[in-house]
Amino acid sequence: MGLFGKKKKDEQKWQKAVLTLYACRGETDSIPGKIQEVFVSMLEGFSQVASNHFEVSLKDGSAINLYIISDPSETAVQADGMANFFSQAQLDNQEVKAAALTQIRLFNCIVGIEFQINEDSARTNAVVNAVYRLAEQIVAFVLHPNMSLYHFDGRLLISIDGRTDFESFNPVGDASLLDKGRAEETQADKDRKARSIAVCKAKGIPYIEHLRAAVYESECRILSKEDILHRAAAVFTACVRSEVYTQGQDRNPEALAREMAEEMDERYGVGGWLSEAERAYLDGKLDDAANHNRFGWRYECCAVLLWAISLFELGEPNEICDASKLGALMWNNDFDSLKEKAILRSREEILDMQDLILRYDWACVDARIHGTQIEAVNSEIVYEWHYALNWLVGAEGITDWDKVRTTT
Repeated sequence: MGLFGKKKKDEQKWQKAVLTLYACRGETDSIPGKIQEVFVSMLEGFSQVASNHFEVSLKDGSAINLYIISDPSETAVQADGMANFFSQAQLDNQEVKAAALTQIRLFNCIVGIEFQINEDSARTNAVVNAVYRLAEQIVAFVLHPNMSLYHFDGRLLISIDGRTDFESFNPVGDASLLDKGRAEETQADKDRKARSIAVCKAKGIPYIEHLRAAVYESECRILSKEDILHRAAAVFTACVRSEVYTQGQDRNPEALAREMAEEMDERYGVGGWLSEAERAYLDGKLDDAANHNRFGWRYECCAVLLWAISLFELGEPNEICDASKLGALMWNNDFDSLKEKAILRSREEILDMQDLILRYDWACVDARIHGTQIEAVNSEIVYEWHYALNWLVGAEGITDWDKVRTTT
C-alpha cells in the first residue's frame, strides 16, 4: 500500500494533532495557493469552508483544516501573550532570547493547522514536513504544542524550558513592519527604566530587566492639551452612556443617554472627536452587557487623560477612580473653561508614568498566565491606564484611539 493509499478510516486509531504557523506578512491572499502546492503529492481535494477556513482532503480519507487569522485585533493579542509567555524562558543566550521576543511581537498572521495522525510514522512525517514547507513558503515559524517555536528550517528558536539552536538571530518580517526603525536608547531612557524597576521592587511587584521601553524619549510625540482634552471628553461621553445603562435606574435609558451625549456635544464638541467604536456605541449599535462594561471601565482612561493636563490627580492603580469627581469636573465646565485651566505635564513626567504602568501591566499579565495575583495593583485598572498612556506617548506610532495596543 502506498503512503496515502486507501484504507478504511475506522480501521485506524486516529488522534488529533495541531501545529500553528506564525508569520509577518503584508498580505494573506497567496496562502491558499501555497497550501495546495505543499500538499500536492497527498492531495485528494481542496475547499474553502469559510472566509478564513480551508480544508485539505487527503488520499487516505482524512482531512487537514487550516485557519488563517490576520485580524490585527486578534493577532496582536496572541503575539503579546506569546511574548509574555516566552519571556519566562531561561535562555543562557540573552541576545537570542531578546531577538526571539522581538520576532514574536512582530507576528501579524497566524495559520492554525489541525490534522490527524495514527501509528504510521511515515505518514505523520509526511504531513509535518509539508507543514514546514508551507512555513518556508510564507516565511513563518512553527509552534509545537509543547510550546517550542521552530524556524521553518527545523532549528529551534526558543522553548519554554530554555533551549535554542541559535547562537545569533535577527528577526525577520514583512518590509512594511520593519521599515520603521527604532531610535537609540539613551541614558535618559535607561534611567527611566531603572526608576520604574525601583518602584516595582519597593512595592513587591514582579518585573523583568530586559522588558524594553515602549517609547524612547526621542520617539515620544505628545499631543497638545487641546487634543488631549477633546479625547478625554469623548471617552467621558461614552462612559456616561455606560453608567446610564448599568445603573438601571431610568425607565428610558436610551433617551437619557442621548440627552447627556447631546449636552456633552454642546459643552465640548465631542461629535467631531469620537472614535469609530465610541460613535457606534453612542448610536446604540453596541448595546450589550459586555460593551457597557467595556466602556464603563474607560473612566480610568479619562482620569489618566485629565491627569496628563493637570486637571485630575491619580492615586495608585489599586482602587477605581472617583467617577463623581470626574463628573463634577466635566459637567461644571465646558471645553473653553477647562482649556484655560489645563496645564500639559512634561514629556518626562508622562513617559515616567507610562513606563511604570507598562511594567505593572507586564506583572499583571504574567500573574494571569501563572494563576497568581498581584496584591499591590488592580489588573483591570492597570490595563486602562496603560491603554491611555500608550495613546498619550504614541506607542508603536499608533494615534488611532481604537487601535491602541498594550504590548508588554
